[in-house]
Amino acid sequence: MAVLLDKVADVILRHSKVIIAIWIIALLVSVPLALRSGEVMRYDTGSMLDEDSEALQGLVVMGTDFPTSAVDVSSIQVLVVHFEDERGRDLAEQFISFLDMYHRMYLDAEGRPLLGYGGHGFMNMAENTAEDGSGIALAAVLYSGNPHVSLSDDTGNLREFIGGMFERFKAINPAASSLDPVLTGSPAIGYDTSQGALEDLARIDPFTVLTILVLVGLFFRSFVTSATPPVAIGFAFAITLGLIFIIGQYLNIFFITEVILLVSMMGAGCDYCIFITARYREKFRESGDHEQALREAIVWAGESIATSGASVIIGVGVLGICSFSMISTMGISLAIGIVLALLAALTLMPSVLNITGDRIFWPTRMREFEEGGKATRGWYGACSRFGTRYFEKSSLVSRKYAKVIVIAAVIVSLPAAYVALTSEQSYDMVSAMQTGESGEGMDYITEYADSGMFMPNNLVVEYASPVATVGKDPFSGYGTLVWTDRGTLEGIWDLMSDISADGNVAYVNGPFSWADAVENAKAATGTSDPATVIEHITSEQSGYVRIVLEGLLSSLPVPSSVIVDQSTVYAPIVDYMVNIGSGSVGGSFIHGGSGIEFVNITYTTVDAAMSARSMKSIGDADGLMKAYVSENADKVGGKWVTGSPAIMYEVSVSVGDEFGKIEVLAILLILVLLFVVMRSYTIPFRSILTILMSISWTLTATHLVFTVLLGIEILWMLPLILLVICLGLGMDYDILLTTRIKENVIRGMSNAEAIHSAVMSTGSVITICGLIMGGAFGTLMISSMDMLTQFGFALCFAILVDALVVRTYIVPAVMFLLGRYNWVGPGRKGLGVEDTGSDRKVDL
Repeated sequence: MAVLLDKVADVILRHSKVIIAIWIIALLVSVPLALRSGEVMRYDTGSMLDEDSEALQGLVVMGTDFPTSAVDVSSIQVLVVHFEDERGRDLAEQFISFLDMYHRMYLDAEGRPLLGYGGHGFMNMAENTAEDGSGIALAAVLYSGNPHVSLSDDTGNLREFIGGMFERFKAINPAASSLDPVLTGSPAIGYDTSQGALEDLARIDPFTVLTILVLVGLFFRSFVTSATPPVAIGFAFAITLGLIFIIGQYLNIFFITEVILLVSMMGAGCDYCIFITARYREKFRESGDHEQALREAIVWAGESIATSGASVIIGVGVLGICSFSMISTMGISLAIGIVLALLAALTLMPSVLNITGDRIFWPTRMREFEEGGKATRGWYGACSRFGTRYFEKSSLVSRKYAKVIVIAAVIVSLPAAYVALTSEQSYDMVSAMQTGESGEGMDYITEYADSGMFMPNNLVVEYASPVATVGKDPFSGYGTLVWTDRGTLEGIWDLMSDISADGNVAYVNGPFSWADAVENAKAATGTSDPATVIEHITSEQSGYVRIVLEGLLSSLPVPSSVIVDQSTVYAPIVDYMVNIGSGSVGGSFIHGGSGIEFVNITYTTVDAAMSARSMKSIGDADGLMKAYVSENADKVGGKWVTGSPAIMYEVSVSVGDEFGKIEVLAILLILVLLFVVMRSYTIPFRSILTILMSISWTLTATHLVFTVLLGIEILWMLPLILLVICLGLGMDYDILLTTRIKENVIRGMSNAEAIHSAVMSTGSVITICGLIMGGAFGTLMISSMDMLTQFGFALCFAILVDALVVRTYIVPAVMFLLGRYNWVGPGRKGLGVEDTGSDRKVDL
């Protein structure tokens, strides 16, 4: 590698201006595409699965073989009105009625009403009241079905309309000021997630750059030097975004990729630039020869950052084999970004150094670092002397107490590894990403109702032959539905009963039979009184079957007493409206036939729809479904478990199996890389083990902070992302230290001398780079989303622990103990030297 880098140095020394021009041209070409990169970012996890997945195929079946229901719970906007007392409850009901009365005032750009289905724009769904009288009233927002309207994109306009109507309502009822109406539901969550991501980027970007500017400026005592690495990596970042825009035309790229990409490239890329610049400054101060200093920086620091960059590329690149495109495209994007950051550090940064020389450290000049110069006095000199004393002492401590340090590290790591391996993870992507008004609405729902009520699961069964037929009543003209396979209907009801036995299942909906409901109500109440029977029937139903049934009974031009007394006569009409309206049946009648070959069972959970408990409930329901299909193999033609939570369940099963393979592959590839570069049998394993130790400590700390203290479950992606990023980025400091030790040994130092000298010379660089990268990742903690906050804390903690503790104390201690065995490898000489101490010279 040294020979190759020496040739790179020759090219840079001769053609620096050409290299800079090439980067500028690449930037100018990429900027128009980079500015549009946000257009390809996805916010829907459903789009991240492979097309062959059962959950996505189930959504296709529901979209093609089931009627479009205006009360599709997974795609409606939901108005949540929070109230404080009984009076507030009445006002909340009145406000919803007020909105419904004037819903036709909400118009599109051409003046057409956007709301209205069945005469309603806001349908009162439920009320939930706590013991103290506070609670929420829920209303479904019913759109008129305009195909050109995106519910998610319309969220902002709808909120403005609701806010304006609320001001009018308060003018009429001043007491309504105590109400808090918020809009939530899947479309609103998607809208707030996209807006929150943009706002987070607007906050994180300047904080990341400012952190780097301050730390690099303090380290080099120059604001010119502090600006150069971010600018160089900024070139690479813009070009990467341009490439992502192109890739996004063919692959699904999740929005957090851009955020992680920014902090990873800025953190790692600026580290690489600092390695080059610091080595150049060190050699320039020693020799005063600009060309020699730059060449040595490119060759020796270049070897470190090339190896480090390769390990990062391997770490994130293996994510590309994941079948879940959220993970695979993140890995591909990060790998591209690190490649470009590495190229910028190896070509653009040295080219700038070649042109500017020591002027890049302006207003500080090289002579000011000489003994008695400005840089050796004042706060900078004091910090420099403190750093020298600290790293000298840390090296001596690592050598003197090597065994104690290693034993202590093992003692801490064992329980940490247990916590990291056994702590429960959450697949609740919605809770992890929710922010803004929709997040407030979901918090209200969690407090007063079932958290999973607006994210149902669907169990869809296809039968080989119709289980019911649809037609038209010859007298009234209403549609009719007649059940033709009684045994299948009862079997579905038994399956629904088994599913509802799960304590985490809030309600189960499915095929409805008016005649059976009436008979069951009469038996349960002991009376044939129509009002009592209807009240019992509606109370037994739940979700959108209940909404459709109540709407139907209030709108039919026939007294309810007649519908009850002549239940068998009116059953075909009621069954048609309820089953079609609630989306419980589908089939060939959608395409002009008359058969019903599909049945849909819908259920929601008490806990958040994607919580660990709800994931188990989905697995249990899937098991019951499979047993039903097996028992009715002669009738059933297919089955699908679908819905947003079911999609995440499928991810948890499929990706969970892949994660182990991805982690093992990343470790093996990095072991091979380190073996080739270091030509040592022990260093690769020691490097991997110390990185894994840092990761176990980090996962334990993250679990304690978020799960124990804050009550926020750890997201399922965190351990994998932490592992691959730390295997790469955390390896930076290990490689920088180890290659410096190797360089010292090659130049004739003993093992102990080489370690001591390397710790002294790289300690400050590793520390400042750790602070920069940790600070860059730490800026994610200012995000409004729990997901990014967790990523920020974990990555910041891991990098800081690795740079400040592991590389400063533990790695030197282990290498002191290993002595000459650090360098045992293929083609090595002098392996027969006695190693009674770590200070004997090793022949390489």
